[in-house]
Amino acid sequence: MKKAIALGLALAMGTSLLAACGSTASSTADAETSTNASSETATTETTGDTIRIGGITAVTGDKAEMGESFWRSWQLAIEKVNENGGVLGKQVELVLEDSKGDSKEAVELTKKMGDDESIVGVLGPMTSSEAIACAPIFEEYTMVELSPCASNNQYAPMSDYAFTVAGKMEAEQPYLVERGAYEYLNAKSIGVIWSNDDWGASAFESTKEGCEEYGIEITDDESFVSGEKDFTAILTKIRQTNPEYLMLVTQAADGALILKQLEAMGWDIPVIGAGAMYSDQVILLAGEAAEGLVISAGFFLSEEDEIAWDYATKFYEGAGFYPTTHGPLSYDAALLLCAAIEKAGTTDRQAVRDALAGITDADVQALWGDVLLAGPYEFTEDEDIIRAYCLLKIVDGKWTKVSDYSKCSKFE
Repeated sequence: MKKAIALGLALAMGTSLLAACGSTASSTADAETSTNASSETATTETTGDTIRIGGITAVTGDKAEMGESFWRSWQLAIEKVNENGGVLGKQVELVLEDSKGDSKEAVELTKKMGDDESIVGVLGPMTSSEAIACAPIFEEYTMVELSPCASNNQYAPMSDYAFTVAGKMEAEQPYLVERGAYEYLNAKSIGVIWSNDDWGASAFESTKEGCEEYGIEITDDESFVSGEKDFTAILTKIRQTNPEYLMLVTQAADGALILKQLEAMGWDIPVIGAGAMYSDQVILLAGEAAEGLVISAGFFLSEEDEIAWDYATKFYEGAGFYPTTHGPLSYDAALLLCAAIEKAGTTDRQAVRDALAGITDADVQALWGDVLLAGPYEFTEDEDIIRAYCLLKIVDGKWTKVSDYSKCSKFE
Protein backbone atom coordinates (compact mmCIF):
# COMPACT_ATOMS: atom_id res chain seq x y z
CA MET A 1 0.00 0.00 0.00
CA LYS A 2 1.55 3.24 -1.08
CA LYS A 3 0.52 6.31 0.80
CA ALA A 4 1.03 10.01 0.37
CA ILE A 5 0.77 13.47 1.89
CA ALA A 6 1.05 16.86 0.28
CA LEU A 7 3.26 18.64 2.79
CA GLY A 8 2.81 22.36 3.01
CA LEU A 9 2.74 24.04 6.43
CA ALA A 10 5.74 25.73 7.98
CA LEU A 11 8.10 24.00 10.39
CA ALA A 12 7.57 25.00 13.98
CA MET A 13 9.75 23.62 16.73
CA GLY A 14 8.66 24.49 20.22
CA THR A 15 7.49 21.41 22.04
CA SER A 16 9.54 20.52 25.10
CA LEU A 17 10.88 17.03 25.63
CA LEU A 18 8.81 16.57 28.75
CA ALA A 19 5.56 17.43 26.99
CA ALA A 20 6.60 15.55 23.89
CA CYS A 21 7.25 12.28 25.64
CA GLY A 22 3.73 12.24 27.03
CA SER A 23 2.32 9.25 28.85
CA THR A 24 3.33 6.62 26.31
CA ALA A 25 7.07 6.93 26.84
CA SER A 26 9.22 6.52 29.94
CA SER A 27 12.89 6.71 30.76
CA THR A 28 14.72 3.47 31.25
CA ALA A 29 16.25 5.12 34.29
CA ASP A 30 13.03 4.15 36.02
CA ALA A 31 13.13 0.62 34.67
CA GLU A 32 14.19 -2.28 36.83
CA THR A 33 17.42 -3.56 35.26
CA SER A 34 19.05 -6.95 35.35
CA THR A 35 22.69 -7.47 36.31
CA ASN A 36 22.94 -10.76 34.44
CA ALA A 37 25.06 -10.81 31.29
CA SER A 38 23.02 -11.55 28.20
CA SER A 39 25.03 -14.68 27.49
CA GLU A 40 23.81 -16.09 30.80
CA THR A 41 20.15 -15.41 30.08
CA ALA A 42 18.42 -18.51 28.76
CA THR A 43 15.00 -16.93 28.51
CA THR A 44 13.84 -13.36 28.43
CA GLU A 45 10.08 -13.74 28.61
CA THR A 46 8.71 -10.85 30.64
CA THR A 47 5.90 -10.56 33.13
CA GLY A 48 3.83 -7.59 34.28
CA ASP A 49 0.88 -5.50 33.20
CA THR A 50 2.56 -3.93 30.17
CA ILE A 51 4.77 -4.98 27.28
CA ARG A 52 7.81 -2.75 27.03
CA ILE A 53 9.69 -2.00 23.83
CA GLY A 54 12.69 0.28 23.60
CA GLY A 55 13.26 3.27 21.35
CA ILE A 56 16.69 4.77 20.67
CA THR A 57 16.93 8.00 18.70
CA ALA A 58 18.14 11.58 18.95
CA VAL A 59 15.88 13.61 21.25
CA THR A 60 18.43 16.38 21.86
CA GLY A 61 21.43 17.60 19.90
CA ASP A 62 21.85 18.66 16.28
CA LYS A 63 19.90 15.65 14.98
CA ALA A 64 16.95 16.21 17.32
CA GLU A 65 14.55 17.36 14.59
CA MET A 66 15.27 14.24 12.57
CA GLY A 67 14.89 12.16 15.72
CA GLU A 68 11.53 13.71 16.52
CA SER A 69 10.05 12.16 13.39
CA PHE A 70 11.12 8.79 14.82
CA TRP A 71 9.88 8.95 18.40
CA ARG A 72 6.64 10.79 17.71
CA SER A 73 5.77 8.25 15.04
CA TRP A 74 6.56 5.38 17.40
CA GLN A 75 4.25 6.89 19.99
CA LEU A 76 1.41 7.34 17.50
CA ALA A 77 1.71 3.75 16.32
CA ILE A 78 1.74 2.42 19.88
CA GLU A 79 -1.29 4.55 20.72
CA LYS A 80 -3.04 2.92 17.75
CA VAL A 81 -2.13 -0.54 19.01
CA ASN A 82 -3.23 0.21 22.58
CA GLU A 83 -6.54 1.68 21.42
CA ASN A 84 -7.19 -1.64 19.70
CA GLY A 85 -6.51 -3.91 22.66
CA GLY A 86 -2.73 -3.85 22.84
CA VAL A 87 -0.50 -6.89 22.35
CA LEU A 88 -1.11 -10.25 24.00
CA GLY A 89 -3.92 -8.56 25.92
CA LYS A 90 -1.57 -5.99 27.46
CA GLN A 91 -0.83 -2.34 26.82
CA VAL A 92 2.44 -1.50 25.08
CA GLU A 93 4.87 0.98 26.66
CA LEU A 94 7.63 2.80 24.76
CA VAL A 95 10.86 3.18 26.73
CA LEU A 96 12.49 6.12 24.99
CA GLU A 97 16.21 6.90 25.26
CA ASP A 98 18.19 9.77 23.76
CA SER A 99 21.23 8.79 21.69
CA LYS A 100 21.83 12.41 20.62
CA GLY A 101 22.60 10.92 17.21
CA ASP A 102 25.92 9.64 18.57
CA SER A 103 27.08 6.06 17.95
CA LYS A 104 28.94 5.71 21.25
CA GLU A 105 25.90 6.91 23.17
CA ALA A 106 23.68 4.51 21.21
CA VAL A 107 25.96 1.58 22.10
CA GLU A 108 25.72 2.36 25.82
CA LEU A 109 21.94 2.67 25.60
CA THR A 110 21.78 -0.67 23.78
CA LYS A 111 23.66 -2.32 26.65
CA LYS A 112 21.33 -0.65 29.13
CA MET A 113 18.25 -1.95 27.32
CA GLY A 114 19.79 -5.37 26.86
CA ASP A 115 20.32 -5.66 30.61
CA ASP A 116 16.71 -4.67 31.25
CA GLU A 117 14.89 -7.98 30.75
CA SER A 118 11.51 -6.23 30.68
CA ILE A 119 12.36 -4.77 27.25
CA VAL A 120 11.34 -7.16 24.48
CA GLY A 121 12.93 -5.48 21.45
CA VAL A 122 14.16 -2.08 20.32
CA LEU A 123 13.09 0.42 17.66
CA GLY A 124 16.13 2.24 16.28
CA PRO A 125 18.79 3.41 16.46
CA MET A 126 18.32 6.30 14.06
CA THR A 127 21.25 6.41 11.63
CA SER A 128 23.17 3.73 9.76
CA SER A 129 26.31 4.58 11.74
CA GLU A 130 24.52 4.06 15.06
CA ALA A 131 22.76 0.91 13.89
CA ILE A 132 25.98 -0.66 12.61
CA ALA A 133 27.83 0.16 15.85
CA CYS A 134 25.04 -1.36 17.95
CA ALA A 135 24.40 -4.51 15.90
CA PRO A 136 26.95 -6.74 17.71
CA ILE A 137 25.49 -5.69 21.07
CA PHE A 138 21.95 -6.55 20.02
CA GLU A 139 23.18 -9.94 18.82
CA GLU A 140 24.86 -10.55 22.16
CA TYR A 141 21.53 -9.96 23.88
CA THR A 142 19.56 -11.92 21.22
CA MET A 143 17.30 -8.88 20.94
CA VAL A 144 15.66 -7.33 17.89
CA GLU A 145 17.23 -4.14 16.52
CA LEU A 146 14.60 -2.72 14.18
CA SER A 147 15.94 0.48 12.64
CA PRO A 148 13.38 2.38 10.57
CA CYS A 149 15.92 4.12 8.36
CA ALA A 150 19.33 2.41 8.46
CA SER A 151 19.90 1.68 4.77
CA ASN A 152 23.65 1.09 4.55
CA ASN A 153 24.12 -2.02 2.43
CA GLN A 154 26.23 -3.69 5.14
CA TYR A 155 23.88 -3.18 8.08
CA ALA A 156 21.15 -5.82 7.90
CA PRO A 157 23.45 -8.69 6.79
CA MET A 158 25.65 -8.07 9.85
CA SER A 159 23.42 -9.97 12.25
CA ASP A 160 20.31 -12.12 12.46
CA TYR A 161 18.95 -9.52 14.91
CA ALA A 162 19.53 -6.45 12.70
CA PHE A 163 16.36 -5.43 10.80
CA THR A 164 15.46 -2.37 8.76
CA VAL A 165 12.33 -1.22 6.95
CA ALA A 166 14.03 1.53 4.92
CA GLY A 167 15.24 -0.67 2.09
CA LYS A 168 18.91 -0.93 1.21
CA MET A 169 20.83 1.61 -0.82
CA GLU A 170 21.74 -1.01 -3.41
CA ALA A 171 18.06 -0.96 -4.36
CA GLU A 172 17.18 2.73 -3.93
CA GLN A 173 20.13 4.49 -5.52
CA PRO A 174 20.20 2.25 -8.61
CA TYR A 175 16.47 3.00 -8.91
CA LEU A 176 17.21 6.72 -8.76
CA VAL A 177 19.90 6.34 -11.43
CA GLU A 178 17.91 4.01 -13.71
CA ARG A 179 14.35 5.32 -13.39
CA GLY A 180 15.23 8.89 -12.50
CA ALA A 181 18.48 10.01 -14.16
CA TYR A 182 18.51 7.60 -17.12
CA GLU A 183 14.84 7.10 -18.05
CA TYR A 184 13.01 10.18 -16.71
CA LEU A 185 15.71 12.82 -17.24
CA ASN A 186 17.76 11.17 -20.00
CA ALA A 187 20.91 12.31 -18.24
CA LYS A 188 24.29 11.70 -19.85
CA SER A 189 26.43 13.12 -17.06
CA ILE A 190 26.08 14.10 -13.40
CA GLY A 191 28.13 15.66 -10.65
CA VAL A 192 27.56 14.18 -7.18
CA ILE A 193 27.73 15.65 -3.68
CA TRP A 194 27.50 13.03 -0.95
CA SER A 195 27.48 12.93 2.83
CA ASN A 196 30.64 11.30 4.14
CA ASP A 197 29.10 8.93 6.68
CA ASP A 198 28.08 5.27 6.62
CA TRP A 199 24.79 6.03 4.89
CA GLY A 200 26.24 8.43 2.34
CA ALA A 201 29.23 6.26 1.48
CA SER A 202 27.00 3.25 0.87
CA ALA A 203 24.59 5.36 -1.19
CA PHE A 204 27.39 6.79 -3.31
CA GLU A 205 28.88 3.36 -4.01
CA SER A 206 25.47 2.18 -5.24
CA THR A 207 25.15 5.37 -7.31
CA LYS A 208 28.48 4.69 -9.02
CA GLU A 209 27.43 1.14 -9.85
CA GLY A 210 24.17 2.36 -11.35
CA CYS A 211 25.90 5.03 -13.42
CA GLU A 212 28.40 2.53 -14.76
CA GLU A 213 25.57 0.21 -15.79
CA TYR A 214 23.63 2.91 -17.63
CA GLY A 215 26.53 4.78 -19.15
CA ILE A 216 26.09 7.96 -17.13
CA GLU A 217 29.35 9.80 -16.56
CA ILE A 218 30.10 11.10 -13.07
CA THR A 219 32.13 14.18 -13.98
CA ASP A 220 33.14 14.77 -10.36
CA ASP A 221 32.07 13.69 -6.89
CA GLU A 222 32.65 15.61 -3.69
CA SER A 223 31.96 14.52 -0.13
CA PHE A 224 31.36 16.61 2.98
CA VAL A 225 31.21 16.01 6.72
CA SER A 226 28.00 16.58 8.66
CA GLY A 227 27.81 20.14 9.93
CA GLU A 228 29.27 21.75 6.80
CA LYS A 229 27.65 25.11 6.07
CA ASP A 230 29.56 26.47 3.08
CA PHE A 231 29.40 24.36 -0.07
CA THR A 232 30.65 27.07 -2.42
CA ALA A 233 34.07 25.52 -3.02
CA ILE A 234 32.58 22.08 -3.68
CA LEU A 235 29.99 23.49 -6.07
CA THR A 236 32.58 25.55 -7.90
CA LYS A 237 34.80 22.51 -8.38
CA ILE A 238 31.95 20.38 -9.73
CA ARG A 239 30.74 23.21 -11.96
CA GLN A 240 34.12 23.28 -13.71
CA THR A 241 33.49 19.71 -14.92
CA ASN A 242 30.27 20.83 -16.67
CA PRO A 243 27.83 18.05 -15.65
CA GLU A 244 24.34 17.98 -17.14
CA TYR A 245 22.71 17.33 -13.73
CA LEU A 246 23.72 17.61 -10.09
CA MET A 247 22.87 14.71 -7.74
CA LEU A 248 22.62 15.31 -3.99
CA VAL A 249 23.11 12.27 -1.77
CA THR A 250 22.28 14.19 1.40
CA GLN A 251 19.76 14.61 4.17
CA ALA A 252 17.06 17.25 3.77
CA ALA A 253 18.70 20.14 5.66
CA ASP A 254 22.03 19.76 3.88
CA GLY A 255 20.31 19.45 0.51
CA ALA A 256 18.25 22.59 1.10
CA LEU A 257 21.39 24.54 1.98
CA ILE A 258 23.13 23.37 -1.19
CA LEU A 259 20.12 24.39 -3.30
CA LYS A 260 20.18 27.89 -1.80
CA GLN A 261 23.90 28.22 -2.47
CA LEU A 262 23.42 27.02 -6.05
CA GLU A 263 20.92 29.83 -6.50
CA ALA A 264 23.22 32.38 -4.88
CA MET A 265 26.12 31.53 -7.19
CA GLY A 266 23.88 31.68 -10.25
CA TRP A 267 24.40 28.09 -11.36
CA ASP A 268 21.17 27.06 -13.03
CA ILE A 269 21.55 23.27 -13.13
CA PRO A 270 18.72 20.75 -12.66
CA VAL A 271 19.07 18.73 -9.46
CA ILE A 272 18.20 15.14 -8.58
CA GLY A 273 18.31 13.92 -4.99
CA ALA A 274 18.24 10.86 -2.74
CA GLY A 275 15.02 9.87 -0.99
CA ALA A 276 16.29 11.29 2.31
CA MET A 277 15.47 14.72 0.88
CA TYR A 278 11.74 13.98 0.94
CA SER A 279 10.80 16.61 3.49
CA ASP A 280 8.89 19.88 3.50
CA GLN A 281 12.00 21.27 5.13
CA VAL A 282 13.58 21.36 1.66
CA ILE A 283 10.75 23.52 0.30
CA LEU A 284 10.64 25.73 3.38
CA LEU A 285 14.37 26.37 3.60
CA ALA A 286 15.28 26.47 -0.10
CA GLY A 287 12.16 28.21 -1.40
CA GLU A 288 12.18 28.76 -5.16
CA ALA A 289 15.64 27.22 -5.35
CA ALA A 290 14.00 23.84 -4.70
CA GLU A 291 11.67 24.11 -7.69
CA GLY A 292 12.14 21.23 -10.14
CA LEU A 293 14.04 18.98 -7.72
CA VAL A 294 13.49 15.29 -8.56
CA ILE A 295 13.97 12.58 -5.92
CA SER A 296 13.15 8.92 -5.31
CA ALA A 297 10.67 7.95 -2.58
CA GLY A 298 9.45 4.72 -1.08
CA PHE A 299 6.05 6.29 -0.37
CA PHE A 300 4.09 9.43 -1.10
CA LEU A 301 1.52 10.55 1.42
CA SER A 302 -1.58 12.40 0.24
CA GLU A 303 -4.43 14.23 1.89
CA GLU A 304 -6.82 12.01 -0.03
CA ASP A 305 -5.67 9.00 2.00
CA GLU A 306 -7.67 9.01 5.24
CA ILE A 307 -5.27 6.83 7.23
CA ALA A 308 -2.17 8.71 6.13
CA TRP A 309 -3.76 12.09 6.72
CA ASP A 310 -4.91 11.09 10.20
CA TYR A 311 -1.34 10.08 11.08
CA ALA A 312 0.17 13.25 9.59
CA THR A 313 -2.38 15.50 11.27
CA LYS A 314 -1.78 13.96 14.69
CA PHE A 315 1.96 14.23 14.15
CA TYR A 316 1.64 17.90 13.24
CA GLU A 317 -0.53 18.62 16.26
CA GLY A 318 2.23 17.35 18.54
CA ALA A 319 5.34 18.49 16.69
CA GLY A 320 4.29 21.67 14.92
CA PHE A 321 5.66 20.34 11.63
CA TYR A 322 4.79 17.50 9.29
CA PRO A 323 6.80 14.26 9.40
CA THR A 324 9.84 13.84 7.19
CA THR A 325 10.58 10.71 5.19
CA HIS A 326 11.62 9.02 8.44
CA GLY A 327 8.20 9.31 10.08
CA PRO A 328 6.08 6.79 8.16
CA LEU A 329 8.91 4.24 8.25
CA SER A 330 9.16 4.67 12.03
CA TYR A 331 5.39 4.35 12.43
CA ASP A 332 5.36 1.13 10.43
CA ALA A 333 8.38 -0.26 12.28
CA ALA A 334 6.54 0.05 15.60
CA LEU A 335 3.50 -1.73 14.18
CA LEU A 336 5.66 -4.52 12.76
CA LEU A 337 7.42 -5.11 16.06
CA CYS A 338 4.12 -5.17 17.95
CA ALA A 339 2.67 -7.59 15.40
CA ALA A 340 5.74 -9.83 15.77
CA ILE A 341 5.22 -10.04 19.55
CA GLU A 342 1.57 -10.94 19.01
CA LYS A 343 2.51 -13.51 16.38
CA ALA A 344 5.17 -15.03 18.64
CA GLY A 345 2.60 -15.39 21.42
CA THR A 346 5.31 -14.56 23.92
CA THR A 347 7.69 -11.78 24.91
CA ASP A 348 10.73 -14.05 24.71
CA ARG A 349 13.29 -12.07 22.72
CA GLN A 350 14.42 -14.92 20.49
CA ALA A 351 10.86 -15.92 19.69
CA VAL A 352 9.99 -12.31 18.83
CA ARG A 353 13.02 -12.10 16.55
CA ASP A 354 11.97 -15.28 14.75
CA ALA A 355 8.40 -14.03 14.36
CA LEU A 356 9.58 -10.67 13.00
CA ALA A 357 11.71 -12.39 10.37
CA GLY A 358 8.54 -13.93 8.93
CA ILE A 359 6.20 -10.97 9.42
CA THR A 360 4.29 -9.42 6.53
CA ASP A 361 1.97 -6.46 6.14
CA ALA A 362 -0.88 -9.00 6.07
CA ASP A 363 -0.11 -9.90 9.70
CA VAL A 364 -0.45 -6.25 10.69
CA GLN A 365 -3.67 -5.82 8.74
CA ALA A 366 -5.16 -8.89 10.40
CA LEU A 367 -4.57 -7.31 13.81
CA TRP A 368 -5.30 -3.62 13.31
CA GLY A 369 -6.65 -3.19 9.80
CA ASP A 370 -5.20 -1.24 6.91
CA VAL A 371 -2.87 0.96 8.96
CA LEU A 372 0.61 0.70 7.43
CA LEU A 373 1.88 3.82 5.71
CA ALA A 374 4.81 2.66 3.59
CA GLY A 375 4.33 -1.09 3.00
CA PRO A 376 3.98 -3.73 1.74
CA TYR A 377 6.53 -5.55 3.88
CA GLU A 378 8.27 -8.86 3.66
CA PHE A 379 11.76 -9.27 5.05
CA THR A 380 14.45 -10.91 2.97
CA GLU A 381 16.65 -13.66 4.40
CA ASP A 382 19.06 -10.99 5.70
CA GLU A 383 16.28 -9.03 7.46
CA ASP A 384 16.13 -6.29 4.86
CA ILE A 385 13.41 -4.91 2.59
CA ILE A 386 13.52 -4.62 -1.20
CA ARG A 387 11.26 -1.66 -1.85
CA ALA A 388 9.46 -0.31 -4.84
CA TYR A 389 9.97 3.41 -5.35
CA CYS A 390 8.43 6.30 -7.24
CA LEU A 391 9.77 9.64 -8.43
CA LEU A 392 8.69 12.90 -6.81
CA LYS A 393 9.22 16.40 -8.15
CA ILE A 394 8.74 19.82 -6.58
CA VAL A 395 6.25 21.64 -8.78
CA ASP A 396 4.87 25.05 -7.79
CA GLY A 397 6.26 24.63 -4.30
CA LYS A 398 4.70 21.21 -3.63
CA TRP A 399 5.86 17.62 -3.83
CA THR A 400 4.24 15.95 -6.85
CA LYS A 401 4.31 12.27 -7.80
CA VAL A 402 5.59 11.92 -11.38
CA SER A 403 5.94 8.15 -11.79
CA ASP A 404 4.33 4.90 -10.75
CA TYR A 405 5.94 2.59 -8.20
CA SER A 406 8.54 0.16 -9.51
CA LYS A 407 11.86 -1.39 -8.60
CA CYS A 408 15.18 -1.03 -10.38
CA SER A 409 15.44 -3.76 -12.98
CA LYS A 410 18.00 -5.82 -11.00
CA PHE A 411 15.35 -6.50 -8.33
CA GLU A 412 12.26 -7.02 -10.52
